[in-house]
Amino acid sequence: MIPIPERYLNACEHAGTVTPLNYDGKTVLLYQPAGQADSLLVLIHGGGGNERDFFCSAFLNIVDHLIAERRMAPVFIIAPCFYDPDETDKSPSSSGRAVAKFPRELRERILPLVERYLGRAFDRTQRAISGFSMGGVATWHAFVQALDLFSIFLPLSGDCWIQGEKGGGSHPTETAQALAEAVLRQNSPEFLIRAITGSKDIAYPNLDPQIRAMQQLPVFLDRLTYDVLEDGVHDYATIFRYLYNALPQLFPAQRD
Repeated sequence: MIPIPERYLNACEHAGTVTPLNYDGKTVLLYQPAGQADSLLVLIHGGGGNERDFFCSAFLNIVDHLIAERRMAPVFIIAPCFYDPDETDKSPSSSGRAVAKFPRELRERILPLVERYLGRAFDRTQRAISGFSMGGVATWHAFVQALDLFSIFLPLSGDCWIQGEKGGGSHPTETAQALAEAVLRQNSPEFLIRAITGSKDIAYPNLDPQIRAMQQLPVFLDRLTYDVLEDGVHDYATIFRYLYNALPQLFPAQRD
């Protein structure tokens, strides 16, 4: 996995803009790139965090440079928060309950809000969802509950908890089967899953067995890719490296 060039960490001449959008006492941040975009990426923070975790200068500079150098297509990015405004318990169990119900909030409040602001709608082939750690857990919940909304899923160092907390590690076969059943239940639409973690990541022991079990099921054939960064750990700097490598592949730039 290619390291991020040092120049990408500095401000880009052709930078996008960030706008806060408010609803129900919460804020979702919207990145609008320099250039015409036709896709929308939902990017979800980890446990204990909020919508600002991804929208730091380091990550936004990376995206700006990728777009400016035509290594990826311009894309709208939204960063929501899965916690309720008055939530003080951000333990794994409480966070797990929050992400389990979050796809409904995406469907009913966040996506309509963003699309009204932009003055345009996106179909599922134009939408992707990703998240780090507990945000990765949220991404798997979206796969189960909202396959009609998204076609690309990019869980980063987070397993699926539909079989319980850390269920990807404790019940990998059952988890894989439940994910396959979700595909069949939603009439087997086209989709792509790209899962990424690191060999020294605390999420690796839970995500790896789940992905290995998924790879045995025909429904995920040619629809699932899996990357493990040697010595990769559980922090945002490493996640930014995953995104630097994955986003140009998921949102390829048009070439003249």
